[in-house]
Amino acid sequence: MTVDKEITVVGKACPIPIITLAKELRHMQEGQVVRITGNDPIFEPSVIAFCQEWGHKILETTREGRTVSIVFVIQSVTQAT
Repeated sequence: MTVDKEITVVGKACPIPIITLAKELRHMQEGQVVRITGNDPIFEPSVIAFCQEWGHKILETTREGRTVSIVFVIQSVTQAT
């Protein structure tokens, strides 16, 4: 799978990962694939909720210890800040 954008927010506490994600997506297009990696305890459910809210399709979730990577395809362009 080709990933168009890698976003790493390891060591950042929520809501910073979601704010970072929303800002990065403003520069991307529908159909592009994003991998975001973080380790905050509420990182995974926060990213899943973000994707559900904006209609992005989650393709893969992987875990290595406390670190979680979520790969998704952009279905709509986010206008969030």
